[in-house]
Amino acid sequence: MKKDIIQLKAELLCLGAKVEKEAAALLAAEYPRFFDKGYVHAVNFRLADANINVSVSEAFAAGSPYQIVHREGSYRLVGGGWDAPIRFYPNLPHTGTVVDDLAQLHSPTCVNIWPSTNCCYDTPELKCRFCSLQPEAEKPVDTGELSRGLKLLLARTPGELALNFSGGTYGDPDSMVRYWIDLARKIRDFSDVSITAEFAPPTDLRLLEEMKEAGVNVAIMNLEVADPELRKKICPGKSRISYEHYHEAFREAVKVFGWGMVSSVLIGGIQPKEDIMRECEVIASEGVFPTVMPFRPMDDCVYHGLERCRPEDLLEMGEHLGGLLMKYGLDFRKQPGCTECGGCSLENDCRRRRERLAAMK
Repeated sequence: MKKDIIQLKAELLCLGAKVEKEAAALLAAEYPRFFDKGYVHAVNFRLADANINVSVSEAFAAGSPYQIVHREGSYRLVGGGWDAPIRFYPNLPHTGTVVDDLAQLHSPTCVNIWPSTNCCYDTPELKCRFCSLQPEAEKPVDTGELSRGLKLLLARTPGELALNFSGGTYGDPDSMVRYWIDLARKIRDFSDVSITAEFAPPTDLRLLEEMKEAGVNVAIMNLEVADPELRKKICPGKSRISYEHYHEAFREAVKVFGWGMVSSVLIGGIQPKEDIMRECEVIASEGVFPTVMPFRPMDDCVYHGLERCRPEDLLEMGEHLGGLLMKYGLDFRKQPGCTECGGCSLENDCRRRRERLAAMK
């Protein structure tokens, strides 16, 4: 029997997909970074009304029951009872700047950009065990150079876009937040585009107000692991930022950016799902949008030999979270960028389904 689309998405997020030889050659020619390893370069595509982020180059994806094929001029996903057309997002317009190597469409409107691949926690002792980020440059891209490229990109791209910035924590959390502040100010000189920044909570929480004044619309601070003791094992460096400070930062950020305009990711599969669901309730009650992404054993992460998050567990957490979003009035459509994109998680899909069912009653 054909799986429900949300169940299918759960399996693709956790299991990845293989790529048929003919399709691989065509996709590599059309998208030069299609087969790059790592979470940053995982592939996004549309299947029916679902936006899905799928790993295709990691070793674990070789065992997936799903395959991307090319048939009669179009790409399709086959396996597990499915044979359905999929659509990849187009390449962004060429600018001749550093932006061409950084910016990727993750949804029809979300442009994902990682200006920093250098992280203060990227040492054998401190690195987050699930992280596959590899340092490609010593410092983040110069904000002036990046903003000039973005000005060209926005001028050459039709329709409305949302810029989502993420990456390694260069220097320390406060320094990285100051980088986003500087970048946002430069962008605001020429555009009112929506800006989302992902960052570790700064020591000085007054910087959150400065971010908002600079033009950042959405703040994402990823807790990742709910239990403080387990965080020390999984995130030995980042866990130096205490659980209590994260929540202090959440509450302050909600005051600054607004209810539902702050997000935080928790990672399924490397911690008890009960801990995640309990923490999601706490986060949501504070006005923060919780997102649950599955652990994927990327080849370049410390935990590359661990089991993947189980699709059935991800589905259970997604269904629970879909209910929490409605309970606390958290709507992904009001938060442009990563949260609205929803390609890496299930909660948006589960909330939409709850809305449809409620409308039918």
